Amino acid sequence: MVAGPGETGRPLTRGERIWLMVLYWGLVAACVLFTVVGWRLVSAQELPLRNAHTVPATIIRVDVIAHKDAQGHTVQQPIVMYVYEVGGVRYSTDRVTLREASRPGRWATDVASRFHAGDTVTAYYDPATPGSAFLITERSWIIYAAFIVPLVVAILLCLLWPRVLGQARAG
Repeated sequence: MVAGPGETGRPLTRGERIWLMVLYWGLVAACVLFTVVGWRLVSAQELPLRNAHTVPATIIRVDVIAHKDAQGHTVQQPIVMYVYEVGGVRYSTDRVTLREASRPGRWATDVASRFHAGDTVTAYYDPATPGSAFLITERSWIIYAAFIVPLVVAILLCLLWPRVLGQARAG
């Protein structure tokens, strides 16, 4: 019988098994670390959305600006200037989404077209920082992938370990 790729036909030595274990569990640890970072990103997005209070806001000005991103691509950002009042204090901002966003294509134009000067709209704010309101409660779904993908990989690696160890011993 001919050994396949990576098969030597002999069991791994104790030292090779130790290296395999260190590398394998190091990869699992890296996946867990990425999972933790992904969870922090998810929390940073979800908590402000979950804790948001609503307030009426009046649109002052609407615009779309174009600029270059870090890779030199042209992206557009919607600018919607609006005012609102919380606890007797008047605030103004141009923050449209929870995280400032610039994107290629028609996204910024489509967002800006939803608003017109003089309109009264609903703004969302965190009571702890009422000066940081936003108008659109959209979520970035890529953030969830940054949490779910490394979690699934870590779980699969943990489940596969007995098989990997058995093959390492059997050769």
